[in-house]
Amino acid sequence: MRRSQTANKLDLILVTRGGGSLEDLWAFNEEIVARAIFESAVPVVSAVGHEIDFSIADFVADLRAATPSAAAEILTEGVFASREFVLDAPLRLRHLARRNWERKAENLDTFAARLARLHPRRRLDESYQRLDDLQSGLLRNLKQAARARGLLVQNLVGRFFRAKPSGRLPLRREALRQLEKRLHALGPDQVLARGYSLTTDAVTGVVLRDGSHVTAGQKLRSRLAKGEVLSRVETA
Repeated sequence: MRRSQTANKLDLILVTRGGGSLEDLWAFNEEIVARAIFESAVPVVSAVGHEIDFSIADFVADLRAATPSAAAEILTEGVFASREFVLDAPLRLRHLARRNWERKAENLDTFAARLARLHPRRRLDESYQRLDDLQSGLLRNLKQAARARGLLVQNLVGRFFRAKPSGRLPLRREALRQLEKRLHALGPDQVLARGYSLTTDAVTGVVLRDGSHVTAGQKLRSRLAKGEVLSRVETA
């Protein structure tokens, strides 16, 4: 097997034989076979005998398989894997395309959001909104100040009218009338009108309050509600 003869015809060469005696497997120890395997331009897999059997072909081959069955599995593994890869390729491509589309969409949304935040119209709208808030706050403060000043004026007017002399004069007049009534009720004329009399010494005018302080023959003057009575003490 020359490199020039087999390089363009085969993908792989399998050198194999089932189990047997040492004599049955001796051919794979021959120099000609070993040199042919070594000089082969195509990869060679050696699967001679059972797992415990070794030959020179095993050592010069590109790969040794424990048994012919193991060699078949090794050789066909790539084929089945390639087939599964090809069968799964559309699904994987759709999945990759979907992920790529979602990633691009996310990037687009991010850029759109950043553009919206940096857009001059957004800043202008924010300025208008701030101006509206300031105007509303100013009007609210003016209304509160006007309401507070109105209450203050009302309180001052009330205090003024309560402190105004013309407003307090009737109250004072009424108080004076009440005092006058009380004084009049407590005056001596009112006491005399109720049947009492006021007795004084006819000479000195001293009011008599105790009967033991008079003397026989002392002249007295008794004031009644109407008129006066002169009298003389008979006995002390």
